[in-house]
Amino acid sequence: MPSCYFLSVCAGSSVDQRTNNVTLFSLVEHIQVPPGAPPPPRGMIPLEVHAYFDVFPDELGRAFELRFVMVAPSGLETSSEPLQHKPVTPRYRTRTVGLPFPPVVGHYLLRADIRLAGTTSYQRQAPSWPVTIAEAEVRPKLTH
Repeated sequence: MPSCYFLSVCAGSSVDQRTNNVTLFSLVEHIQVPPGAPPPPRGMIPLEVHAYFDVFPDELGRAFELRFVMVAPSGLETSSEPLQHKPVTPRYRTRTVGLPFPPVVGHYLLRADIRLAGTTSYQRQAPSWPVTIAEAEVRPKLTH
């Protein structure tokens, strides 16, 4: 099964057409939301999630499913819908727009779960990315 070796959250990215190198812009570890704000559309925060994988030669061309999971210290988990990928090179990278929005503010680790297409059990990958969801402070209005 492919093995994740890098996981991150950022505001944007760019791929150099000449070198195929990736630049990540504004890495995100802290997100402030207004107090009592409703969840974002489809329950996803519009940020990029990057996951990079090592793929063994016998796994090339074999489809796998990837989902991202926000894991709280309490054990609460909020996951994205799985997306199918079919790597054709030994190094495979994904860029997904949408970070799962958990129902409770707090500290989380973003994790990647993968499974071979057609199977039912996911395998949690070792890399993680810390994300804190916090309510923004309400500041009193200036009256002068």
